[in-house]
Amino acid sequence: MPRSPSSGSQSSVSPTELVRARERTEALLAGLTDEQLTTQYSPLQSPLVWDLAHIGYFEQLWLLAGERNDLYEAFEHPRGERGALSILSPAEARESLARVREQVLARLPGLDEYLVCMVVQHELQHSETMAQTMVLAGLLSPTLPQVEASGDVLVEAGPFTLGSTDLCAYDNERPAHQVELPSFRIDRALVTNAQYAEFTDHEFTEPDAPAVHVSFDEAEAYARWAGKRLPTEAEWEKAAKTVELEHASSAVWQWTSSPFGGYPGFRAFPYREYSEVFFGDEYRVLRGGSWATDPLVARPTFRNWDFPQRKQIFAGLRCARDA
Repeated sequence: MPRSPSSGSQSSVSPTELVRARERTEALLAGLTDEQLTTQYSPLQSPLVWDLAHIGYFEQLWLLAGERNDLYEAFEHPRGERGALSILSPAEARESLARVREQVLARLPGLDEYLVCMVVQHELQHSETMAQTMVLAGLLSPTLPQVEASGDVLVEAGPFTLGSTDLCAYDNERPAHQVELPSFRIDRALVTNAQYAEFTDHEFTEPDAPAVHVSFDEAEAYARWAGKRLPTEAEWEKAAKTVELEHASSAVWQWTSSPFGGYPGFRAFPYREYSEVFFGDEYRVLRGGSWATDPLVARPTFRNWDFPQRKQIFAGLRCARDA
């Protein structure tokens, strides 16, 4: 196994974070029937019970040196196939999660700190994935804030540090490095439903809420129509770190114009399939975080990515322009 950024150190990650992530998962799924948990509502999303069982499998694999199981390997079975797999029942999945977690907590603090951080974030990210499924299925209603800011702000030219040295940062956020950017302007606010409706010529409810379920292709077209553009991910991160942006996180993910790729000196860790296999022009980067993104994940350096045509994610946009 490759050496982690914290290699050699024991875990100082609080068991509270593991517990909190699990409580978030359980609260999200509380009250759902077995039928709702096992139904595949969209070929773009897994059945909820697959995500649930996958969370436990991933934790066992990385923290307890468990054996691989192709049923829960994302690259072995695309989402559209998972509803037909012979996977655990909801009761079996919950029992497995509880058993694995008991063993993990018994081994703290003797576990690798980075891997514990990764497992916590993995569960939190799947919580958002399950929320996407539930919204598509009509089982959950999003809670979006009102947009109140207006105008844009100048971000001065000059160098800044792109990326993170934080213990819990993923491989694609590393290494932190200096980037020189020209000055640019970025909107303080997200694009609202009312503004987006002017572009689409359709009526939208909640006119002051951020537009959501917007694909990259649509976001880019809107920005061009508005006489602006999407920010690059470097511009977005510099703005998030240096100026005041309303709802930089906690509302919708924000598309950037950047394809997903590795930073100079990138090293895949702890497995290529988290980041490296997605590098290239096929995906576009999103930044910030949505109403369903946990604050531990919604850091300014976190890089999300998806196909430019995808709309089921909780994505909107914030525009920029040259200064």
